[in-house]
Amino acid sequence: MSTGDAARNAARLLARHGETMVLKRASEATTITLKGKRLVGSTVDVGGSAVQQEFRVKIGTSELSSSAWTSKAPVRHDSIVIDGRERSILDVRPLGDAGTVALYELLVAG
Repeated sequence: MSTGDAARNAARLLARHGETMVLKRASEATTITLKGKRLVGSTVDVGGSAVQQEFRVKIGTSELSSSAWTSKAPVRHDSIVIDGRERSILDVRPLGDAGTVALYELLVAG
């Protein structure tokens, strides 16, 4: 399987099984609507009686690469809206093969 095939397969799976999410960046005038897949997460005690969810999300590359954003990859400190709730991106890990990114795995909290 070529690296282009891996990215196309990832996009096809997200389109079929993902949910709509919105990626935001403070320095950009526009947002990016994309499909993503939530992975099982946990809750984190943030002090006192406050608890927040922390989980991973996989997103594809096609919406990012066709966007007007200057940087075509998600970065730490971007945010993502899932089910109407804005969550902070704590970490970004590119996933791919032979140097070509097919997916991004985001660690989100909020």
